[in-house]
Amino acid sequence: MRIALVDDHALLREGLAAMLDRASPGLVCLQFATLSQLLEAVQVQAAPQLVLLDLGLPDVQGIEALTRLREQLDAVPVLVVSADERRETVLACLEAGAVGFIPKTANFERLLEQLGAALQGCIQLPAGLGLGADAALEAPQFSGRQQEVLQLLLMGMSNKGICRALQMSESTVKTHLAAIFRKLGVNRRAEAMVAAMSLGLKLQLDGAAPGLRPAAAEPGGLAALAD
Repeated sequence: MRIALVDDHALLREGLAAMLDRASPGLVCLQFATLSQLLEAVQVQAAPQLVLLDLGLPDVQGIEALTRLREQLDAVPVLVVSADERRETVLACLEAGAVGFIPKTANFERLLEQLGAALQGCIQLPAGLGLGADAALEAPQFSGRQQEVLQLLLMGMSNKGICRALQMSESTVKTHLAAIFRKLGVNRRAEAMVAAMSLGLKLQLDGAAPGLRPAAAEPGGLAALAD
């Protein structure tokens, strides 16, 4: 599985790549210091199967980094790894098409555990996001088409991307999304991601990596490498 690590802190980026390599030698970690470097690279080589994206890049900041990446690589899932774990930031990332959010403040053992689960398709989000009282407590029954639309939604695809992938009209996609949201008891994409995580729904990642082997625990979170 090919993973792109996009973070301008070289020590942090290299530390994460080394940690992933030790835990799962089959992974190929591509490193980029800016979003522009990644977007230029995919013009001449195969796109990665997963992007780990920091929001504080020198060439583009915050949610705009995620938005630009999704515009260029709508079919590639993006997992945000950031020190900004405020609720509004996490929900904004999910609305913009992230497949999950892992705080950099997690210790190494927890970070590796979350990354390993993410590579297996498990949705990773900070604790405490919460859902409304109408959220589904058990996985609803979806039609075949609804399952296809839901999977692409969870992969972060835009409505237009889902239209292209499934050869549907935008109105048909919106109809399916409305039915999915109703069954999940939610009103928007971000809430659907939180509901999917609570129900144990998984992403279908291409080339999903084997389970990561536990690495030796190290003090501090990944963000400490940037200090």
